[in-house]
Amino acid sequence: MEQFNRRAFLARASMLGTFVAAGVALPGTLDHTSGLVSRAGAQGTGSAALDAVEAFSLDTMRGLCVMVMPGPDDWSRQQGTLRPDPGPIEIGGGEFMKDLFDNYLAMGDQLSRPLALGLSEALSDLGVQAQPFLGLTQPDGRRIDQVLGYVYSDRVLPLSLPVALLLNLGALLANPGSLVGPLGSPFSRLSLADKCRVLAGIEGPVPELVSILDAALPVPLRASASGFLRFAGGILLEGTAFGTYSEMNNYNPVTKQVEPRPVPWDLTGYRPGGLVDGHPELLGYYQDRTEVPADA
Repeated sequence: MEQFNRRAFLARASMLGTFVAAGVALPGTLDHTSGLVSRAGAQGTGSAALDAVEAFSLDTMRGLCVMVMPGPDDWSRQQGTLRPDPGPIEIGGGEFMKDLFDNYLAMGDQLSRPLALGLSEALSDLGVQAQPFLGLTQPDGRRIDQVLGYVYSDRVLPLSLPVALLLNLGALLANPGSLVGPLGSPFSRLSLADKCRVLAGIEGPVPELVSILDAALPVPLRASASGFLRFAGGILLEGTAFGTYSEMNNYNPVTKQVEPRPVPWDLTGYRPGGLVDGHPELLGYYQDRTEVPADA
C-alpha cells in the first residue's frame, strides 16, 4: 500500500494544484454541486455558507457509515457496495455520527479551531480552494480557513468539521480525482478500498495523515490536537457500527417502547418474535433468597 508520507503529499499537491489552477474538471467526475446543499438538513440556517459547510460534514459522515453498513443509497453505490437492504442513510446513521462528535465528545474551541486551521492549511498546500471543496455554489475563491473563520466567527466550531476535514484530506491524497464529482464530499466519492486506505492512514501505528497535520499546528497544541484526532479516528468505525446497528433511533422515551421495529433487527434476525418482558425465573433473588451473607 502506498503510504501517505510527506513525499506522497507533495506529489499529490503538484498534481492536484495543476488541475485546480487550470480550472479543469478531473477525469471521470460529475458536477460537484450535485444535491449538496439540499442535504444540509430539514431546516436551513439562512446562511448559504453555513448550510454548505454543515452539509459537507454530514455528507462525509454518510460516506463513512456505508463502510460499515451498505444499503441501496447513492453513497453505497459510489463506493461500489450497493445492497437492496435498508442501510444507514435510511436510519440516520450520518446524523448520529455528526451528533456524536458535536455534542458528546467534548473539545473546546481553543483546540478545535487551531485543528481546523491546520487542516485547512494542509488542504491549501494541495492547492484546494473553498469552492468546489466545500460545495459552495456562489463563485468564491477564498481559502478554506477564511470561509470557516467567517462562518464560525460567532459560533462554536462543531467537532465533526475537523474530523470531516481530516477524512477529506486523506481522500484527496488517496485519489485526487475525488475533488469533484457526485455527492457532497471527496471522501464520499471514494471506492471502499480507497476509504480503507484513508482510515489506515489515521489509525495505523504511525498515523501518517496526523503527522502531516502536525507540521501545520502551533508547537504547544501539536500533541493535544493531533492526539485527539488519533482518538477520534480510532472510534470512527466502532461508533458508526454502534449508531447504525443499535435501536436508539427507535426508542420512545415516553412510552419506553422500541417502535417501529428497527431495521438492524431485521438485518441481523434479532428478536424475530418481537420483544419479551423477561423470564419469570429471573424475577427476584435466586431460590427466593432475600439476602446474601457478607462471608458468602
